[in-house]
Amino acid sequence: MEKLFRAVDEPVPGPFSRQAIEESRDFLRGWYAKAERIPPPEECRRRVAATMPEMLPVFDILAEMAGDDPAVIAALAAIDPPPLIPAGCTVRAFTAPRATMLRNYDFHPDATSGTILRTDWAGTRVLGMGEGVSGLLDGVNEHGLAAALTFGGRHVYGRGFGIILIIRYLLQVARDLKDAAEVLRRVPCVWAHNVLVQDSSGRSIRAELAPDRAPLIVEAAAVTNHQAEVEPGESSLWRFETACMLPDDADTAREVFVAGKLCLDDYDGWLGTLYTAEYHPADRAVGFRWGGEVWEQSLDRFEEGSRRIAYDVGAVPRLVA
Repeated sequence: MEKLFRAVDEPVPGPFSRQAIEESRDFLRGWYAKAERIPPPEECRRRVAATMPEMLPVFDILAEMAGDDPAVIAALAAIDPPPLIPAGCTVRAFTAPRATMLRNYDFHPDATSGTILRTDWAGTRVLGMGEGVSGLLDGVNEHGLAAALTFGGRHVYGRGFGIILIIRYLLQVARDLKDAAEVLRRVPCVWAHNVLVQDSSGRSIRAELAPDRAPLIVEAAAVTNHQAEVEPGESSLWRFETACMLPDDADTAREVFVAGKLCLDDYDGWLGTLYTAEYHPADRAVGFRWGGEVWEQSLDRFEEGSRRIAYDVGAVPRLVA
């Protein structure tokens, strides 16, 4: 099983975004066909303007690229999306030897965009792993904030925005942890998701979001796939305990994420580690890791290109080409 990861530098939505929309159009139409209703374009624009006004210029560009296609426009705004198969994921923040966030993204290789994207939307430079054209799975901004999402472990659904757009919006507008917490409290999340945010000093917060309860935001250094007052699944619990027991030293802990017990190989069960991201918020930089391969990127030094990664049961991800 293989996956192509691409690195794209597109300051504002342009040819790459247009191509990505066209490539995903059939999938997005089929996905939103499962929703109770598809919010019309004018409703999507109104809700983006009311909740994420800084994103409206970008939304208008993407909506123009989508043409007269309500499902695609709703997906680009990540408004009231139907449920997807949930991912796993483990995230841990460290303060030594410098502020570092290690994150494993656990899912199926065919179900993610695999695009490392550097942008300059709404006057803020952001670098991260893109998803769904407009969204992010994880990233870092020019203000020295890094953020990553995980599934929250609860199958509850409501009205609001998909977590990938919430991560994007957070990194577009937040300058510090206080700003990040305000975004996470204010923007309604359509599913149960967790988020870890770290600043350049090494401080970090965990947010537990869901449509059926108020956000829970606390200072914390680790997150997996369960929320407070809910019995955690076995995998989520042992990954959380493993992450919490690691010493506060990213250099020591890195191998556990990249090739140790936190690197999962259940790809057929949609719980295989697709990449390890190592964020350094003070440097506005990230290294994407697959076994012994690392692809370093930063807001100041960005390398476009591609990497093809192979995934095999019983083995860590490896570079093919």
